[in-house]
Amino acid sequence: MSGTRERLVVLTTPAAAAGYRLAGVTVLAAEDADAGSMALERLLDAGQEGGVVAVHRAFLEAAGPALRGRADAGTTPLVVELPSRARGDAGDRRTRLQALLARAVGYEISFEPRGSG
Repeated sequence: MSGTRERLVVLTTPAAAAGYRLAGVTVLAAEDADAGSMALERLLDAGQEGGVVAVHRAFLEAAGPALRGRADAGTTPLVVELPSRARGDAGDRRTRLQALLARAVGYEISFEPRGSG
């Protein structure tokens, strides 16, 4: 990935990497959470403008508070969490989408329908 400006990079496990590659996505595979945290730190240091880094959830959970803070606060690149396959891990889709949009556009968007009366 050195010297390239990818729009989407997926940081995941070797087991999941092939599927993302088949989809045409740039993939960085990390053997464990420590390697995943180091790869995330390199991506954040590179500051890929306009890019998105999708990170395996366990890698974000294992990252230290400073790195998680950088990932949460930054928008260059925008870091999003990939849920694991564990049942119920995907969370509330609406809440996740709302939080992602709030980070991307800078304010919260409501999906609640407004009544006419």
